[in-house]
Amino acid sequence: MVENPIVIKARKAFIIGSKCFPFMLCLLIALSYLETIFALATNDFIIYDGYLIPNVPISWFIGEYFEYQIPFVLALIVIVHATNTCIWNKLCCYYSFIALIEKSFFDFELDPEYIYIICLANIIISAFLVYKGTKIITRM
Repeated sequence: MVENPIVIKARKAFIIGSKCFPFMLCLLIALSYLETIFALATNDFIIYDGYLIPNVPISWFIGEYFEYQIPFVLALIVIVHATNTCIWNKLCCYYSFIALIEKSFFDFELDPEYIYIICLANIIISAFLVYKGTKIITRM
């Protein structure tokens, strides 16, 4: 039985996407934390609903088109396990899940020093995972 060439190309695109998307998600997470650090360093804040929050226009622009939530990350975890991706890919998905939980956990006002520590730790983790992903994807 000969398979349809469109089905074969779609299957390849799905597998490549499932290998690349978790690393891109980590890149977006790192970008969000970098923007938060920049806003803190430049004292660029806005008042929203009575709270003082960092002004992060790039993250808000991305959020207009894409917002990742727990059901999305869980579906991504299932997909990366189903397509037999590498350990770094799976770690990106788990890290994305932990980052979501972390954001909901720190849903109160913090001192700037704590925000710097949280952001730097997340940037280091995200950057490392993106670095590993870039090395893997460039070898494909």
